[in-house]
Amino acid sequence: MAEYLNKLCLSEDVVVEILSRLSPKPLMRFKCACKSWYNLIKSPSFVAKNLSYSKNNEFASSTSLVFKRTVLKDNTIKDKNEITSILSEDNNNRKETLLSLLTLSNHDDQNFGCIVEDFPLPSPMCFYALNIPLAGHCDGIVCLSLVNDEDVVLYNPSIKEDFEFLPKSCLLLPHKDFNDFDNEDDYYDALRSDPRGVGFGFDSKAKVYKVVRIVGFTSGYYADTHPSRAEVFTLGARSWREIKIDTKVTVFSHPSFNICLKGICYWSALIRDKEVLLSFHMSEELFDEISVPESIHHMEGFLKTFSVWKESIVLVAYKRDDDPKFLDIWVMGEPGDFRGSWTKHLTIGPVECDIPLSFWKSDEILVGTADGCVVSYNIDTQTLKYLPIHVAEGPSRTQCLVYVNSIISVKENNSSMRQLP
Repeated sequence: MAEYLNKLCLSEDVVVEILSRLSPKPLMRFKCACKSWYNLIKSPSFVAKNLSYSKNNEFASSTSLVFKRTVLKDNTIKDKNEITSILSEDNNNRKETLLSLLTLSNHDDQNFGCIVEDFPLPSPMCFYALNIPLAGHCDGIVCLSLVNDEDVVLYNPSIKEDFEFLPKSCLLLPHKDFNDFDNEDDYYDALRSDPRGVGFGFDSKAKVYKVVRIVGFTSGYYADTHPSRAEVFTLGARSWREIKIDTKVTVFSHPSFNICLKGICYWSALIRDKEVLLSFHMSEELFDEISVPESIHHMEGFLKTFSVWKESIVLVAYKRDDDPKFLDIWVMGEPGDFRGSWTKHLTIGPVECDIPLSFWKSDEILVGTADGCVVSYNIDTQTLKYLPIHVAEGPSRTQCLVYVNSIISVKENNSSMRQLP
């Protein structure tokens, strides 16, 4: 293609316009076409232009989704107890944990034209299938964290760079030395640190990507005496730095509760025994709490999850034991209002599913089924279409997000991050 464009005697500006509209896969190939193209495609201005087209193309022919999932090496195993036992093993002898990138056609209403690419997670993350939340995604970079450990990983599946591990935490957690404690109970209570509140996003003021993490203690003496703490890692920095958090927070670990939208991260959390939506502003580095609809607290047997729909945060409430289910969609706030004004917008259903996962189009929501399948439900036609994805963990731990393709390099944004040997 490089030779063909050169023969056309196109101006440099026209060549840039043509290349910037291409997807990451051909661009990675074209970097090898000639030195000028290599320098062009690596330049920050070109990367930003390509990202803008990827995010704002209303006529895109496809949508990408990312799943974190585990597959069994013996797919004939169906017994739920045996599957749970395999998933709990701290080795990969009988399972494989993957990051899967799905590309779905936007223009095939009858069937999904779908391409699936799988990326095995690196050690030690690959061993802990049940404890690896998708902590967020921004501009093509996916963030994963290992529950009850300090490991946080960034990865861009579009360009297939190596997984990158962030440096260890800066927070001074209690020593994990038995001799430091009066008795065995205090020792084990101190080990129950809970770094599940991890978020990833873009600071639009400083023009940098950041990871934020909340650490607390889930039980015992330390749960009462040690307040929550928080830290931020800025890509390009050498370490984490602690930031202020004014209250004790328990962040729920449900995989559909981590959201980042327009530079603000959200988690479902418990503060002063009240269920809230906790937010963190990437630019200001400030936490805030948002009330959830009061009426939902009084709905016995109702569960909820959060998603992004039409550029707004939505709460999806549904009754645990219903089959099929009706999904109540609550939209948060008016434009510019993030203080907890909710409006019940519509009810979807009946839907044959176990749990709602995420909207991926304005009229399509992904749901998980009891047998580990992922299905797209169309709100208008009330029809179901199965994705070529199966999740051994089951619906309650199924994790997915809508993905934006980009050629942003984690390595070039953060030369200080350590890489696994």
